[in-house]
Amino acid sequence: MYEERKLSNGIRVTTEDMPHMNSISLGVYVGAGSRYENGETNGAAHFTEHMLFKGTEKRTAADIAYETDELGGQFNAFTTKEYTCYYFKVLSEHFDKALEILADMVLNSKFDPDDIRREKTVIDEEISVYEDTPEDVVFDSLQYETWNRKNLGLEILGTHSTISKFDSSFLRTYFKNNYRPDNIVISAAGKFDREALYNKLEEAFSSLPPCPYRPPFTQAIYAPKTVKTKRDLEQLHLCLAFPSLKLGGRNTALSVLNTAAGGGMSGRLFQKLREERGLCYSIYSTFSSYTDTGIFMIYCGLSPSNCNEAVDLCRAELQRLKNEEIPGEELSRIKGQIKSNFLLSDESTSSRSSKMGRNVLLRGFCPANEATLNALEKITSAEILALSRETFDFDKMSISLVGKTDNINIL
Repeated sequence: MYEERKLSNGIRVTTEDMPHMNSISLGVYVGAGSRYENGETNGAAHFTEHMLFKGTEKRTAADIAYETDELGGQFNAFTTKEYTCYYFKVLSEHFDKALEILADMVLNSKFDPDDIRREKTVIDEEISVYEDTPEDVVFDSLQYETWNRKNLGLEILGTHSTISKFDSSFLRTYFKNNYRPDNIVISAAGKFDREALYNKLEEAFSSLPPCPYRPPFTQAIYAPKTVKTKRDLEQLHLCLAFPSLKLGGRNTALSVLNTAAGGGMSGRLFQKLREERGLCYSIYSTFSSYTDTGIFMIYCGLSPSNCNEAVDLCRAELQRLKNEEIPGEELSRIKGQIKSNFLLSDESTSSRSSKMGRNVLLRGFCPANEATLNALEKITSAEILALSRETFDFDKMSISLVGKTDNINIL
């Protein structure tokens, strides 16, 4: 059963007990991500995430590594554009120790200057790896430009220049301003005693003090752009994008549209461009929804000589989705695919914990599974047709290219 409460200092806690499981997954979700940064602070959320693994007053970085490995399971963190998450998945019998380690990291990290200096080298390498991955570059360079080089357009990792300026004082202040009770959600799913769990979380996190600071929030404004990144590559990496839906109830319909367009091997784009025409090896569609807006993207890796034909075929398939209702048989198959993926992922304690943490932090609540599945069943072909017309506005289409782009001109 799903339940939500608050700790005495205001941290929101959301739980779902799964007594038939042997594990428990817990995540600490912090509303700190790259969209709240600027040209000087870009990369601060991600850098802070790294530093929380570098030692506390009672543990060195090696101690954290050895103690978490000894527990087995998973113990990690990640940063997104809108939040940072620290999480673990362990056997229920190891929960107390895992919680003690995680709380120590979140509350008592040292931000030691020597550790910061070493971590700059590590993150510089991470940025370089990203820059050498054209499939990442084609997406991120497009978002950087379409979101006007700010908020949602900023790189999660930051840049070599911005992270070079971070020091202990800056990171401590960043932590204090963002890791505050009203900006944190703790989510847990698995096998546990609920009252005992709340008592343990209260003891572990109630010392975190409130802070009046609020990071500036600016509306992300989409502007269509064409972005070319020259690289000496044999393959051309292509991304087409359209403004899309923010987080909310219509995301279920958007999942249906995405699956129809290119969410798998049966998607229309895959069938047309790869299977029928042999123009590419990889093609798929995806979407990202944020608190205030969203973006729908289509990726294709292909020979530069096939680029214009591929773009024309993508346009034609998207236009068909705007002109014709999806046949009932196809819609039924798509719903079945989405339902199966949803229910299969929901068998995992980590998936349930993640779903609750993200939703409560970004939306203020977590929709019930029954509501999501009921909404899926009620979606009609007419609704998808209307959403297609709303989404695939070619006057707002952005294009990103990575590779040998000199002779590529897309009209």
